[in-house]
Formats: sequence, structure tokens, C-alpha cells
Amino acid sequence: MLLNRRRTGRASADESGSALVVVLGVMAVGLILTTLAVNSVVHGLGYTTATRAGVQSQGSAEAGVAAARAGLYPDATTHVNNCATQPTPAQYVSTAAPAFASLVEQFDATGWHTGCPTITTTQVRITSTGSAQAQGVAGQTSGNTSKVEAVVKWLVPGPVPSGVGMYLYGGGTVEANSSLDLSESTSAGLMIKNGDFFCDKNNTVINGSVLINGNLTFNKTCSVNGSAWVTGSASLGSGNIAHDLTSGSVTPNPPGATRVGGVYTQIIGTTVMPTVPKWAEVGYAPSDWRDPTGLPYEVKPLVGCALPNGTLGGTILGKPVIINALACPSGPTASNNTTVQLTSDVVIFGEKFGWDGVNSLTFTSSSSAAHRIWFITPDYTAGNTPTCNNPALPGFDAAKPSQGNFTVNNGFAITAPIEAFLYTPCAFEGKNGFTWDGQLYTGSYSWVKNNPGFTFSPMGIAGVDLSTGDSIPPIDYPKPGTVVSIRDLTGP
Repeated sequence: MLLNRRRTGRASADESGSALVVVLGVMAVGLILTTLAVNSVVHGLGYTTATRAGVQSQGSAEAGVAAARAGLYPDATTHVNNCATQPTPAQYVSTAAPAFASLVEQFDATGWHTGCPTITTTQVRITSTGSAQAQGVAGQTSGNTSKVEAVVKWLVPGPVPSGVGMYLYGGGTVEANSSLDLSESTSAGLMIKNGDFFCDKNNTVINGSVLINGNLTFNKTCSVNGSAWVTGSASLGSGNIAHDLTSGSVTPNPPGATRVGGVYTQIIGTTVMPTVPKWAEVGYAPSDWRDPTGLPYEVKPLVGCALPNGTLGGTILGKPVIINALACPSGPTASNNTTVQLTSDVVIFGEKFGWDGVNSLTFTSSSSAAHRIWFITPDYTAGNTPTCNNPALPGFDAAKPSQGNFTVNNGFAITAPIEAFLYTPCAFEGKNGFTWDGQLYTGSYSWVKNNPGFTFSPMGIAGVDLSTGDSIPPIDYPKPGTVVSIRDLTGP
């Protein structure tokens, strides 16, 4: 019995030790689970606060973009934006919620630059860094700041470049050593909406492409250093088209590689042709014309209805001017050997420009500054087709002003750095060695002949988009335009 007692006591001691191990194990597991639970809670709290911070900082960054863009709009009274008057120009900063710091950059012909937009700006970039009001905890800092970049167009008052080098609505003739450089055009540099194109005599060279809603006829050695789209027939004679030809028919057929350097395509029902824009209606609307700051052009009459052999420009040196010569019965007149020196941009409105009897009429700059000049004969009849109210033409309306062609002869010159734009519902007649840098936009059948030199420079005209023929409202003052892009940025 004594032996049994000793054995029983030893067994109780062993069981007590085992129980202690179990208890310690349970405690260890509990401690681990508690630690894991705490870590999970802390991590979840950090993640939650980081998410909250990210939402707040993103909202702050977007608010910074909105604040900067709003600041770039002109004030209703001063018509000037507040970009330059910020404590640090071109920076918009808010330290209160929503907190942000926005930087303004402007793009011009030389690239991106930090600073407020100018009259040469075409786009504006706003980069905004936003901060969260309540930042993340437990080391979760990824959402504390966010960065947003927005690029917007920058709209500047004044004529917007549009259209092609030569838009001859009713067709035209080019002949005798004519040199037309239309290579700056992104599409066909010469367009005809409703008429034929006749290239006559020797050695006419067209650098660029042509688009003709009508027939194309080459006589002698006429060259198009581009492509040609012709809805009617293309008679190539001894001429050639360096690239592709698309036409209703061609003579000779096939044209051969000496006449068409690229591919000839005959128009069928499924052929897709480029579109010639409709005729743009331009009237006498001085309010459409504003300088890059938004100020309207000065308007004054042409004294004595005669161009000066001297300076012509605004009353304030360098400020643009509209010369209203619509009341001049013969249009603006000029004497032989006249040199008009522009001191600013000039718009001349006249019912006709008859300078074919003038020897040596030159437009140049009074200094090294580049200026532009527009010659405009208004189209008084709506309908997106040109109406030249010429007494010699059918349909003359005596109740409207009598109009005539734009004619030049014997040494007419637009000299660098001057660019010129002609708009007329009537015809252009240029003969005997004229030179022109700019654009021609004519309604009636026109002539370009005898050693002329023409170079396309995009200018446009106030109140219309020549690429579509639609009227457009003038821009009153410099301001942001449509959004080009907006994106979130990462990194510092």
C-alpha cells in the first residue's frame, strides 16, 4: 500500500508540470494573437488614414488647378488676369484647406517657360501639388501629397491663322514663269471650290499640292511638286505632277511616270476626296478686329482716298489700324513709284483696288519690325458663295456699293518682313512680276501671270475660320481655352 501511495504522488507531480506547460503555451499563443491583432489594427488604421489623406490631397491638387485657371481669366473691370500680381508671379498658393501650390508655365515658339502667358503664348501648363488636411499615420505617408498637371489652350485676340495659300473659289489661270511656294500648307496649298485651273505657257512651278473641284489643264511645262486632286478631268500636256494624281479622268491615259511621279487613281464611287471649305463671308465689322491685348483696332478714313508715299499705320506708333476706304469711288488710289511704309498692322477696306495702271507700288516696313496688311472687299450677300457686285457682271444690285477687282501690274511688291492677305468676292489680276508673301482668297476667276512670285504665309482673317468657312466670335481678351490634357503625376 505504501508503494502505491508513492507512485500516486509521483503521478500527481508529473501531471502538475504538464498542466503548467499547457498554460504557458496557451499564454504564448494568446500573446501572439494579441500582437497580431494589435498590428492588424495599427496597419488598418494606417491604411485607412492614408486612403483618406490621398482623397484629400487629390482634391487639393485639383483645387489648385482650378484656382490657377480661374486666375488666368481677365478681370471684368481691368480685363487683365491676376497671374503677375500673385505674391510670387505665376504661382498660386493656399495654406488653408484645401492646401496647394500651383505653378504656371507658358508655351511659345521657343518651348515651355515658367511664367505668366504673353501675347505669343499658345498653351499654358498648370502643375499643382495638393496636401492632405489630415495626414496618414503609422508611417503611411503615400497619400499626404498629390500632383496634378493640366494643359490648356491659350486664346489671344486678333486674327487666327487659317486657310491655305491660294483659295480661288471660281477658278484661275497661272502662267508664264510663275513661282508659287505653297509648301507651308499642311493640306493642298491651292484650292478651287467651283471652277477650273489652267496652267499655261512655260516654266510655272507650284511647290505644294492642289485640290480642284473642276478640271485641270496643263499647257506646256507646268510642274506641281506635290499631289493633285481633281474632281473632273486632268489634261497634263507637257506638265507633270511629282507625287500622286486623283482625278475623274486623265489625258494621256495612262499618264506614265514622266507625268505622274506617284500613283494615278481614277475616281469611282468609293473614292474619298479631300474637301474644299465653303466660301467664308466677310463684311465690314470693325468690332471683330482686336489687338493681342483685346483693345479694338483704331478706325480712320483714308485721307484723300490715296495711299501715301511714306508711312501708314495707327495714330499711336505700332498700334493696329483699320483704314476705311469704302467711300472712295475708285477705291484706294496710288501714284507711280509709291512706297508705303507700314508702322503697324493695317487693314484696308475698299470696294475695289485698281492698281493695274500704277508702276512700282511697294509695301514695306518702316523699320525692321514685321507687320501685316489686309486688303478686304466685303461680300454683302450671305449664302457662302461669293457675290461681286460689279456693274459689268450679271445680277448687279444698284442698291449696294459698286465693286471691282484687285488688279496690280508692273512691279507691285509685298516685301519682307511684311505679309499681306487679300479677301475679295471679285477677282485677282496680277501681272508682270508682282511678289506676294501671305494669302489670296478670291471669289471670281482670277489670273496670276508673267513672272510672279508668291509665298504662302498663314495669316487668317478676323471673324472667320477659313479652314471651314464658318464665322467665329472674336476673342475679347486673352484667356484660357479648352483643356488639352489633364493627368496625375507621381514622384517629387
